[in-house]
Amino acid sequence: MFDSILVVCVGNICRSPPAERQLKQLLPHKKIDLAGLSALVGTSADSNALNIALRNGSSFEGHVAKQLTSEMCRSFDMILVMENTHIKAVCRFVPEARARQC
Repeated sequence: MFDSILVVCVGNICRSPPAERQLKQLLPHKKIDLAGLSALVGTSADSNALNIALRNGSSFEGHVAKQLTSEMCRSFDMILVMENTHIKAVCRFVPEARARQC
């Protein structure tokens, strides 16, 4: 099985923050983190994503976008990407990561 999940999107401000928060709620005993392929480093979550989260009783308080690194790819059991094109991008960082993507 897996003990850790890395959630990856492009900017790390729209799709990965809500996915990460939901996974943390559903799997509180797992290590969950997120990053972006071309992250808007230091940026908070997108305002549309924030509004949707607030309407659903959640928030992205404390979220700051961070860049995906090869070290991150190697340290997680599963890498959850948002689009098929992200698989190739992640594999450019770490070719062996293909076995950990969903």
